[in-house]
Amino acid sequence: MPKLYLPTIMRRDVGNRSRVVIPGQTVGSVLSQLVADFPDVQAHLLDETGHMRPHINVFVNGNDIRTLQGPETALAERDEVSLIPAMAGGSR
Repeated sequence: MPKLYLPTIMRRDVGNRSRVVIPGQTVGSVLSQLVADFPDVQAHLLDETGHMRPHINVFVNGNDIRTLQGPETALAERDEVSLIPAMAGGSR
């Protein structure tokens, strides 16, 4: 099953784990199962309409899903999915 790596802000909602194993054959199905298993994650992950929040970047094996097939990106047994919040700010 794919391993899902979570940012610090979501870890308290999954028992303070940095990684969970979630069944699914696509990124979208894994994220849906994550929310089903850990409902408190939804506020960090999805907006009021149920769409992924724009500041959450999703990577599969280091590749941004926006350059793949988005939520329909197929997953294999050993794939690693990372949720990375966008960083704001910078130097003056």
